[in-house]
Amino acid sequence: MWTLRTLRFAPLTGFFGGVGSTEKREDSKRTCPIQVLKPEKAENGNLFSRKIINHLDKNNLQMRLYQYETCPFCCKVRAFLDYYGFSYDVVEVNPVTRSQIKFSTQYKKVPILMCKDHAMTESSLIVSQLASYLHRPERSFDEICDMYPAVESSDDKGKKIITHPNKYFVMMEKMGSSTEMAQTKEEREWREWVDTWFIHLISPNVYRTWDESLETFKWFEQIGDWHRTFPAWERVLAVYIGALAMFALSKRLKKRHGIDDERQAMNDACEKWVEALGSRPFMGGTQPNLADLALFGAMNSFHGCRTFEEIVSGGRIAEWWKRMKSAVENHEGRTVLEGRTSKK
Repeated sequence: MWTLRTLRFAPLTGFFGGVGSTEKREDSKRTCPIQVLKPEKAENGNLFSRKIINHLDKNNLQMRLYQYETCPFCCKVRAFLDYYGFSYDVVEVNPVTRSQIKFSTQYKKVPILMCKDHAMTESSLIVSQLASYLHRPERSFDEICDMYPAVESSDDKGKKIITHPNKYFVMMEKMGSSTEMAQTKEEREWREWVDTWFIHLISPNVYRTWDESLETFKWFEQIGDWHRTFPAWERVLAVYIGALAMFALSKRLKKRHGIDDERQAMNDACEKWVEALGSRPFMGGTQPNLADLALFGAMNSFHGCRTFEEIVSGGRIAEWWKRMKSAVENHEGRTVLEGRTSKK
């Protein structure tokens, strides 16, 4: 989820750097092509940014992701969906009007993932629910969602909020060994670290100066394909007002989280991850786990920005990044999804 209350016209905080190419990809690692289409005509009032189609995905979840292309929380969800090879449609939400999510009367943040008639919200919760769905073929989608009850509580200011206390848990059928339990605990802790620390480092870095903030939003316009989905006046408004709002917000976030040197803080976070990896290719060992996908998604949100080039491309984390990029773009977890229907 991602929102901004500074300006009343729309939540813009979700706009962070770019993501990889969205054209059709095929290579020797894939047993079947996964198509990426860009429809020219609107469906039900929405012009899809793209449609991702895996012809071997027989789960019929009818997924539709309402997003900001460069929102780190949306990027986390896309990293998961792409790694496992889900079929899904993408609707880019207009940051000015938010007309694409007017159907959601109570929840006005992104991402929103529609699965059939069920609206899934909050990125880590979405990922945990879908991961549980993949590993529990004997359970229906609705049964999986019921495993994550909502609890009403209050925040520090006394405002009522809805939380899901088990949102970082994957509901496996059987309890694993002590080693497996330690691994899942590590996975949960790093997923939470991405949400509660790493993502908060992004705004102070990519909106560090006015010039860098404007440069970043012009990149968003390009990578988000705004010329296809938004009229010219809305693009101009989103770029310039968005850049101004995020430049101001980045200063408040820097102060709120006690960040003295934003570049050093980002570099330290990347080094902390690399140290935790040790000799492992991924945090999940030989294959990415949900923590790997969470950090990759968050970092992918500012890929193409100056911060990425300065910190990621030349840092020790670059090798892990390259391995993750290959794993996600080649949908290397797709056999789990494709095998789910055969286990029923």
